[in-house]
Order: sequence, then structure tokens, then C-alpha cells
Amino acid sequence: MLNLKSTLFSVTLSLALAASAQGQALRLLVGTYTEGTPAEGVYLYSFDGATAETALLGVAPSGNPSFVIPDPRGGIAYAVNEYSDGREAVSSYEVRGDSIQLLSSVPIPGAEVDGADPCNLLFTGGALVTANYTGGSVTAFPIAGDGQVGAMSQSFSSAAGISHMHCAVLSPDGRYIFVTDLGRDNILRFVREEGEKPLGESSVAWQSTAEEPFGPRHMVFSADGRYAYLLCELGDKLVVFSYADGLLSPIQTLTAYDGEGHGSADIHLSPDGRFLYTSHRLKEDGIAIFCVDPVSGVVRRIGYQPTGRHPRNFAVSPGGKFLLCACRDENAIEIYAIDPDTGLLSLTGKTISVGAPVCVQFVSAR
Repeated sequence: MLNLKSTLFSVTLSLALAASAQGQALRLLVGTYTEGTPAEGVYLYSFDGATAETALLGVAPSGNPSFVIPDPRGGIAYAVNEYSDGREAVSSYEVRGDSIQLLSSVPIPGAEVDGADPCNLLFTGGALVTANYTGGSVTAFPIAGDGQVGAMSQSFSSAAGISHMHCAVLSPDGRYIFVTDLGRDNILRFVREEGEKPLGESSVAWQSTAEEPFGPRHMVFSADGRYAYLLCELGDKLVVFSYADGLLSPIQTLTAYDGEGHGSADIHLSPDGRFLYTSHRLKEDGIAIFCVDPVSGVVRRIGYQPTGRHPRNFAVSPGGKFLLCACRDENAIEIYAIDPDTGLLSLTGKTISVGAPVCVQFVSAR
């Protein structure tokens, strides 16, 4: 049986090949904040990977679906519902062709205690893992064959009132789940188990020893699995790790941008791994651009692209031609062209107008 790593790689490769074969036919999922904004839920757009032309296809009404991911197997998407009272926590959606509709929604029991404000999702095969910011916990939910989400199957809580879990990522070998804890300035490591209870034995994979808080937020692994890149929200720092057999070893720490906004948000590599991008908000909002040394894994900052107000999550198109940035307070997703030689960004003049966007994800057209 193929392991999850192989499955995800195959799906990603198939998505890119299908996009090329079908004239770059892609779909966009957009997560939003709906409370006090014009947004209605999770939006579905068409996207032309050659021209960056977009069109609204549909919207699935939902409350505060701030982070959304596609099921790698296709046809389904999942979103957190970012509430502090647990009225909703995780929802699933059917995504077929030009339509999107809600399938299921489940709460986090006792969310007011340790499951408040789920803000990130990880697909592990048999379950979804949520990182819960205010509650300082990690929770898991089983996934049925039809894509519906079942009642919470597992919960892990750290230091109540101190921990702020922000994202969960799977290790390149599929053996571990790493979770960033902004509040405790560390990264947790869970042994990944199969099935609906994926959170195995836990330990601290990395602990910041800096005097000022770093606030780990989002991290990504290189395609070859040898390096990991961590963006820290409070300290505006970028930490580069070498990775092997579950061990994260820091090899470089640098200031990601000079704005001192202390609101660093998202991080992504280009599909070819040559460039790294990080988003920053609250002061001098924009995206920092780095080139990546393919041998050592270390990075060098080469540019900074100002954006609209409050850039959050962003996505690089599968072909590496465009970067789409969700600017929450601009009520717009800005579309930038990526220079294939330098990695630098330039405005295309094309935007997607949508209320309070905070997450952008590409999916293949079906």
C-alpha cells in the first residue's frame, strides 16, 4: 500500500499535469471571515493558470471558514469554523465542477475550555487535525468515505492560557505531525498513527531560547524533505532547519522583514523550490522574497513586494507563474506575476473582490 507521502506526491503531480493537459483549468477555494464582513462562506472560483483570469462559480454559506483545504483524493474540501464558543469547528464541502455545497459540520466539545478558535487543518488520511489557537489544543476528527466529518476522536491540550497552536504539518516521510505553538515558542512533534486517532506520542521538537518571543506560526518542508522553514509571527523571524528522521536542527535564523509589524503570517516555497515567500502585516504590509540555496537549504532575502492591507494566507499557482495573496482588510485577493528567473513579484492588475479573504487554495478542476 502506498504511504501518505507517496499518495500526496502523486496527487500533487497529477494536479500539475492535469492543469497542463487541460489548458491550465484550475479551481480556487477561498476561506473568509464572515462576522461583520460582506463575506458569506467558502467561495469557489475558476482560475486560468496561463492568464490568471478568474470567475466566481459558487459559494457555500458557512460561519468564519478562515482556513480551507482540499481533500487530496478530490471532490471534497474542509474548513475550520473559527469560533471561540465551539458552535461549529470543522465543516466539509462537496466540490464538483462549478459547484460547492456544505456536507457536514461538527463542533469541538468543550471548546470554550481548550478548543477555542480552530485556525488550521491538516489532512492525515483517515482524519483531520485542527490547531486551535485560543484553546491551545490539537484535535482530530474522523473522515467518512463520503467526505463527511465525524465527531471529535482525539484531543491534546498543552499549557492552558499559554499555548496558542497555529498550524499542523506532516513530515516528508509521513511518520510525524509537527505543530507550531506560538504561545510556548516551540514546535511539538507527534508520532503519526493510522486511522481516526492520528496523534501518537508527543515531544518538543524545537524550543526557542531567544529572550524576545519568536511566536512560531507556519512552517513548510522542502520538496526533497531535507529542510524545513518556520515563519515566526511575533519576532518576524525565519528559521531554517535541516530535517532527518523526525529531528529538526536549526541551521539559520534571520529577520524575515524589517517592518517590525510582529504579524508575520504565511510561508510557501515555489513549486521548483528555488524561491521562498513570506507574508507580513500590521506594518509595511507585504511579501518578502528569498532565494533558496539548493545544496545547503539556507536562504537569502532578495526582495519585498508591498501588498494591500493585512495580507494573510497566499498561494503559488501549480505552474509557479502567479502568486495570489488574500488581503483581508482590502476585501481582495491580489494576483502577482512571478518572474521565472528572479522570483520577484509584479502586479498583474487583476484582483478578486471578496469580503475578508484569509485563505486561498488551488484545486484541480473535476
